[in-house]
Amino acid sequence: MIELITEFLSSTVMTASLLPAMLIAVVTASMSVMVMAHRLSFLTVGVSHASLAGLGIAVSLSLPLLPVATLFSVAIALLLALMPKRQGISEDAGTGILFAGSMALGIVLISTATTTRVDLFGLLFGNILTVTADEKLWLYLLSSLILAMMLLASRAWWSIAFDAVTAEASGLPVNALRLLLYGLVGLTVILCVKLAGIVLTAGLLVLPAACAWIWGRSLAELWILSTAFSVGGTLIGLIWSYAYEWPSGASVVLALCGLFVVSWLVKTIMPTQR
Repeated sequence: MIELITEFLSSTVMTASLLPAMLIAVVTASMSVMVMAHRLSFLTVGVSHASLAGLGIAVSLSLPLLPVATLFSVAIALLLALMPKRQGISEDAGTGILFAGSMALGIVLISTATTTRVDLFGLLFGNILTVTADEKLWLYLLSSLILAMMLLASRAWWSIAFDAVTAEASGLPVNALRLLLYGLVGLTVILCVKLAGIVLTAGLLVLPAACAWIWGRSLAELWILSTAFSVGGTLIGLIWSYAYEWPSGASVVLALCGLFVVSWLVKTIMPTQR
């Protein structure tokens, strides 16, 4: 095992991807707590799949992939936040509609983009090993923005998640804060696309907090635990990817799933041993 870790750290490809992967792990762990608290798991699925349309537009027009996909994902997330107020459409129905329509549009645009070579497997399932210098810069900018907003608004979001009426009565701008949260979910989805791809992004935004929720309840406890699980799962996944030549995104999500199962089993067995 020590020899494997030494080989992993000596690989220039793996070490080059380590910093962006760890940064994504910290950001997604932080956002994961709010996704779980506000019950936005299906939103992450919808926005991540809808981002394929943004990538398709970028490919068709020969524009930078991540900036265009970022704008599209944020727009979709904000539209989902506003849609339930229009025509009586529920949030889950609106998510399903935009999810299916945007993904269909993305598939059509990418399939007809004959002038540009597209790594469709990388878009769908992620490949942090192929991240370019420009993409790294974009990831660092998005990460800094998301973490800054999390520090400023996390307490307010936490209050809204459990008692929105009291939060609004205390003077918090509940609707504006919800729009901000949805927009940041859209930004975080784009971070996840490089690591886990469109298909597996929801795993990065749900599993860390799901693991943490087994052990903690306060905001501070959940954030610390979620970050620990996310960073640990990402490291394990990347090592598995290196050792067995598995896709990096799938390996990370599989490692997080394993941590959740182990946490749940340990928590279930513990009371019977007292």
